[in-house]
Amino acid sequence: METKPKMMSPEQKEFIRFFPEAELPLMLSQDQLPEFSDINEPFSAQFIEEVLTLWEKEIDEFTEFIPCAHLPVQEEYLGLVYWKGGLLKYEFILATISKKGELISKKPIATTVVENSVIKQSAAYIDPDLNITILAGQNIDGALYDSSLTQKFSMEILFNGEIVLHLDEL
Repeated sequence: METKPKMMSPEQKEFIRFFPEAELPLMLSQDQLPEFSDINEPFSAQFIEEVLTLWEKEIDEFTEFIPCAHLPVQEEYLGLVYWKGGLLKYEFILATISKKGELISKKPIATTVVENSVIKQSAAYIDPDLNITILAGQNIDGALYDSSLTQKFSMEILFNGEIVLHLDEL
């Protein structure tokens, strides 16, 4: 049985001009950032002003944004991944938008945060079924990484575009 391809609304098409389609599975960590920044066209000042400043509350003159990818088009939403960098905090963010181009949900899925002598990092893996697995750990005072401190989380995007977090046991 053949399924017909999902169609994007004109509003969604406006968004994806900066976001190439992701090849799943997709791994997101600070190691992948150079790939996105080297290949993808940067956001226009207009897009940052009209869209990202509405979505993001913590923005200052040091904040940078890099478009990463869009997930396969779904019936009710379009998933976009972008990177947001600020002072001592870097995040890959997953945002879902409706057919009307309105933000449905937005969550950081892979981060690096520096707090005093602690570096907290997480990496995300998005599988072909759009399940998101996140592994998070930390490094204190430059010590060797202790894998026993690693935590596992998972997220899913519901049919309506809402992103929900699940706590998992390793």
